[in-house]
Amino acid sequence: MQVFLQQCATGISIGSVYALLAVGYALVFSVFNFSNFGFGPIMMLGTFAAFYAIPLLNLPLLVGIVLAMVVAGIISIFMELTIYRPMRKRNAMKLYLMIAALGISTFVPNFAIQLFGGGVRAFPSEWAKAVVNLGGVVIPRADILAAVLSLAMLAVLWLFLYKSKTGLGIRASSFDTSTAALMGINVNFVAIVIFALSGAAAGLAGCFYGMKYSVYPNMGNVAMKGFVASTVGGLGSLPGAVFSGLLLGFLETMISSYVSTTYRDLVAYGLLVLVLIFKPNGLFGKGVHDKL
Repeated sequence: MQVFLQQCATGISIGSVYALLAVGYALVFSVFNFSNFGFGPIMMLGTFAAFYAIPLLNLPLLVGIVLAMVVAGIISIFMELTIYRPMRKRNAMKLYLMIAALGISTFVPNFAIQLFGGGVRAFPSEWAKAVVNLGGVVIPRADILAAVLSLAMLAVLWLFLYKSKTGLGIRASSFDTSTAALMGINVNFVAIVIFALSGAAAGLAGCFYGMKYSVYPNMGNVAMKGFVASTVGGLGSLPGAVFSGLLLGFLETMISSYVSTTYRDLVAYGLLVLVLIFKPNGLFGKGVHDKL
């Protein structure tokens, strides 16, 4: 039983990372109807910002995490302003936006390897490496922090989207950006907010992933699990993204523990195929206009 409870804690931890990444995908898709495959490099660069700043500036762990979120948010906004917005203004097909994002996801990690080196590094936090014993269940502090801060950020995001005027504008834009613009909503401002929020979520997820595993230029590849979770939950559905991220983390952990780590990725992508066959809109998806 102790082993099972410990695996549950691990599943919630990695699931919260997937949930944050899935929410980032869902936010962008809900308004602009394309998947931002450049999400992984944003996560990686934000994590590297914390990796170098924490020991260099002697920053507390939480301050380093906030720095990662800010840097990732700024990079995400920069990507929107310099790549996606000019393409949208030229009425580029959504497919071309995704192709551009795929180019980013290939170029940036390879450039980072040249800049930082391809080695694997431990996240600079002794506090996160320590463990807590709860009734015989040994849980790393990093797992507890990941679960608590991830759920807190998701709750704040929900309140922002459903209880604020800007959130109302984002939800209106998710139905139809052209009509929202005619109603006086600044869609360009909505885009900046969306990309800032998704980037911050990526930075937070990257720090937790770095604490649990390691920091390296290709760590952004894990963002594909966030895309899987977002698709399984229903692209554009925030509740679906959160639920599917946690579910995916739980299933992967249990399969790795009780069967074999070899089948971990098989579970994720097998679940994706099954959901797309039997529920093409995802577990929580209802239709093209039912988002957020």
